[in-house]
Amino acid sequence: MSEPSLFRHYQIVQDADGNNVELVRNSEQVAVLAFDIQRLEYVHCHVLLAPLQNRAAFEESCRALQQRGHPALARVIEFGEDEGNPFYITSNVDGEPLRAYLARLQDIPGWLAIMIAGRALETVVALCERGEFLSESPLESLRIVQAAPQAVQVLAADFRVLDSSAAKKRALKTSFEKQAKFLRTFLVEQGGTLPDHTLAAADFAELLAACLSSAGVGVIAAMRDLRTSLQKLAPEHLSGEIPTAQKPRALLAPLLAGYQEVARGLVNLVRIQSQRLDMANPYSMRGTLTKTGRPVLIEQVPGGRIAHTRVKEADDAAFKITKQRDNPSLITLALVNESEDITCLAEEIVEGISLADLMRERHCLDVQEVYLVLAGLDTALTQLDNSTLPATKLRLEDIFLLTGFAREDSRSTKLLVSKLNEWPAFNVIVRAHPTLASMSGRGTDPAVLLPPARSAPSTTWHGGWLAALCKFLLGFESPLGIHSEPEGGARERETVARLLEDEIAKVAESKPAQRSDFLARYARIIQHYDLVKPNEPLRAGGMEPAVSLGLQPRPKTVPVTKVPLRREPSVPLGADSSRSGPVALTSGGAARGDEPTIGFAELLFRNGGSEPSPPDAPDWARAAASAPPTLPDHLIVRENVPIWLKAAVFLSGSMVIGAMCAHLSGSALWQKRHHRAPMETTSASQPAAAMSKPAPKPAPQAVALEPEVPKAIPFVLPAPIVTAPPNNEVAGGLKLKPPGTANLRDELAAPTATPPVPPKP
Repeated sequence: MSEPSLFRHYQIVQDADGNNVELVRNSEQVAVLAFDIQRLEYVHCHVLLAPLQNRAAFEESCRALQQRGHPALARVIEFGEDEGNPFYITSNVDGEPLRAYLARLQDIPGWLAIMIAGRALETVVALCERGEFLSESPLESLRIVQAAPQAVQVLAADFRVLDSSAAKKRALKTSFEKQAKFLRTFLVEQGGTLPDHTLAAADFAELLAACLSSAGVGVIAAMRDLRTSLQKLAPEHLSGEIPTAQKPRALLAPLLAGYQEVARGLVNLVRIQSQRLDMANPYSMRGTLTKTGRPVLIEQVPGGRIAHTRVKEADDAAFKITKQRDNPSLITLALVNESEDITCLAEEIVEGISLADLMRERHCLDVQEVYLVLAGLDTALTQLDNSTLPATKLRLEDIFLLTGFAREDSRSTKLLVSKLNEWPAFNVIVRAHPTLASMSGRGTDPAVLLPPARSAPSTTWHGGWLAALCKFLLGFESPLGIHSEPEGGARERETVARLLEDEIAKVAESKPAQRSDFLARYARIIQHYDLVKPNEPLRAGGMEPAVSLGLQPRPKTVPVTKVPLRREPSVPLGADSSRSGPVALTSGGAARGDEPTIGFAELLFRNGGSEPSPPDAPDWARAAASAPPTLPDHLIVRENVPIWLKAAVFLSGSMVIGAMCAHLSGSALWQKRHHRAPMETTSASQPAAAMSKPAPKPAPQAVALEPEVPKAIPFVLPAPIVTAPPNNEVAGGLKLKPPGTANLRDELAAPTATPPVPPKP
């Protein structure tokens, strides 16, 4: 078997028989599958058979595709001429041609046919916006890839880059509208709007091919109208997945080892649990490490016939570096094993939410949410730069928001529909080692929007790359063709869009800004528009969305994008976040006991006037007097409190305080009433009780004071002997004792010569 041939730094991929893997062969060109040794990814090498008649036109066409990238178009990496043969290199599209896909099907679900037609129209629109690059047979130059259980992508992998006047044709609007009407009528009449209805795949392929063949630069508006009308025909709710027979096939799958061979090579190290494939990452399988019991993702490393040995070297370096404690923001490789000519790696499963899943659910994020992602991502990219790993591509699928919840947890599902600034906490972690999904071109790579630089920058993750990532997060670009406007002002989005275009333009001049400079400019824009925003109204139900979702509320702090007015400055999120460890989401931010509280009077008089702090007061006193209220949002009273309610609260509070003071002093009305009744009853029966008691001993002159009886326990005193003068008589029959006499209890117990005379009524 011959060794793989090498063209510059592109190694031609061979099949099991040693033949080159050809993708396209016609009268115009030959395209083969190759592997880029420098970028560690698969590419398509297009070699044109006809010599160049106009070299300047060829270079202009390739440069136009290279400078204006799009997620639906294969990225043009390199172009030129070698020994008289013109060529251009594009990124890999890991799917089968659209014509071959429809040809092997007998029927297709109606909703899937509508989705394929809409995705194909969007790709053709993006291609025609850049020039006359649509080939003569669109169904052969477009490839279909499954990106989710219920979503597919139609990507352009082949372009017409030769300036051939015979091949050019003018697209007529009337011709396209006629074919578009045929296609739309067929989908409606055949029941394409019904979720479970199928239609003939051959008829659909014929009508779609006629519609796309009549497309061109002059009918871009008509193509957009057709795409919009087809989106309205699609069912709103879909159940289940794409049937197995209708699933697109992966391009690299026939070149790799099978499930049984991988399981046999790791039988003593990993117990593979399931063969069920995730179509977003069809080359990985779930398993469990035998020794530790940790869940991992199993994936084979392509051999030298399919890829280069640098892939194995990069995996070995990532296996050593990710285990170090200095790199907690990099996904750990748990195993790299080679046995029976099959090399496999085991990656620890990240219990977090990837940016791809978040964007698939939300479609776009707010400007403030994007800043939170960028601030956490900056720390992870700093660790990636310091690790010296040969990583040159980060997809949305490689960036995870580590929440502390499992993927199957219901709380993770609830977080997907809530804003990031309402999450209790999260940490950003990235995948730094090459995977088959990344090398095959699956997923969304933000670098597809970047123009080629004249010279290699110092780092791949500069401010321009962050700007390209922001375009996907803000919804300016969408890999699935779903565009939606987020909440917020249009002027704010326009200002951010100009900032992103400016940063991307710097990449073409080989002067990309640093990440810190880009984040500072981005934060200033958010700060400017946050200061002029009005106060947000109260939410329905009086609680935060995180509380309504069953999550712990966020701590009441000033947002990182706002400048606190007349308050102590707070540390922004992401500024020197390496000093403090990541906060788990289960902690819920601040404890419940640390939540701010408020009294009832402060709640009622919130809108009342307050006395200004004296001018000679210290700084902290003036800051505390002028600081915003510390109330939670659901307790702030928006309306003015009426004066009668204030007066009622003041009077009722005064009465309650006066009653408490009277009770403590013993002069309350209820206390006198309780003491008087038992005393009168005792005075009436006092003669009989006094005669029955024995004569006690004479009391001494000086007696110690008795302890005071608690007020809460009533104490009934016996009636005293009437020995005082008439002027000492008081109400109720009690006699006041002159000062200097014995104790009242001893006086009552002294013997009397005559029985006491009852008092007059």
